[in-house]
Amino acid sequence: MNSKTEWISVGALGDAFAPDNHCLEASAALLGRRLTLHFADGAAIEHHFVSATELRWTVLQGGERGAAQTENYQATSLRDGVYFVDFAKRGERATTVSLVLDLERGIFTAVTGRLPTREDAAKPLSRRVAEGLELTPVGADFNHGAIGAPCTPETPAHQATGALIGKRVQYTYSPHEVYEHIYLNERFYTWHCLLGSERGLTDTDACDYLHIGDELYLFVWREKTIPTLGLIMVDLKRMKTTGKIFGYEGDDYAAVRNFPVGAHCRVLNTTERAPA
Repeated sequence: MNSKTEWISVGALGDAFAPDNHCLEASAALLGRRLTLHFADGAAIEHHFVSATELRWTVLQGGERGAAQTENYQATSLRDGVYFVDFAKRGERATTVSLVLDLERGIFTAVTGRLPTREDAAKPLSRRVAEGLELTPVGADFNHGAIGAPCTPETPAHQATGALIGKRVQYTYSPHEVYEHIYLNERFYTWHCLLGSERGLTDTDACDYLHIGDELYLFVWREKTIPTLGLIMVDLKRMKTTGKIFGYEGDDYAAVRNFPVGAHCRVLNTTERAPA
């Protein structure tokens, strides 16, 4: 039996995912647009898509009013009028923002992800349990709102969903990288690398699911063994995904890697849950 530890950094994973990948091409549909995102708490942030690779956000309302920054971003689209926009924040430590812009409905979901410090990541699982903490030290905050107009009590939002629970789905990120996900319940899923740099590795981690549209979902996971945040939009009509993986470049926690991912997917089977 091979007892060697085979876990790799997110930087190494990004290198492995890069060749011959199935990422969607970047979308230019937002180029030149100014979209003001009105959050449910009253904050408002304008996002100006200055070029194909740079956007500038400016806080118009809220506690950080007047703050602004230019970021490098990536935008992709699985469905007409729905965009996945992602960027790492230059002014904050190990932080990314991922936006699902639902222009058809005039609403958005923003996911702010944060990686732990070395000290927090090194905290033993037994201590995290004793302190009532989540097993993963990776954080993700979800916020919703309206695009182009203030939120009202009637403003809809992307809702949590159980539509994926019970499904076992295979994701082919490239000819060299293949994984399967088993969606266990509202809080956890299991991943298993079938082919690639993590072949044979598996774990069960924290996750969230949001319903974006007809057979279109946002799936967010947070790993505990190697601090990792992943977000993918899963289109079970096109059997395609788009998203990103975020983590530290190496074991020294000195730099981060935020890289795009995309996969062809297929549902291997569905297990019906027993009645509660």
